Amino acid sequence: MPAPRTRFHPADWPRRLCAAACAALIFALTILAASPRAHEWLHAGQDTHGDDGCAIVLLANGVSLPLGAIAATPPSVEWRAQAVFAAAEIFLASPRYLRQPERGPPSVG
Repeated sequence: MPAPRTRFHPADWPRRLCAAACAALIFALTILAASPRAHEWLHAGQDTHGDDGCAIVLLANGVSLPLGAIAATPPSVEWRAQAVFAAAEIFLASPRYLRQPERGPPSVG
């Protein structure tokens, strides 16, 4: 039996096209980050040694954002340990049967 064909809603096409373009961009940036010769070819012979704002360099080295203002902000609520309640005794229940019943129809009789 052939699989049913799925039809996409027309509103899905822009989202799918954007996702495909983003995937192609990441793939291209990865290829350019792996090959220094391709990176130099993209910049057409310009000096790429101090290229801090290049998307290829940012992808290859990672982006570190300045978080000084966020890290210096103290938390607004104090941490309080919650009370831990432990049971005085452990009650174990015995099972009704030692093995699981079979997964078949109910027996007659």
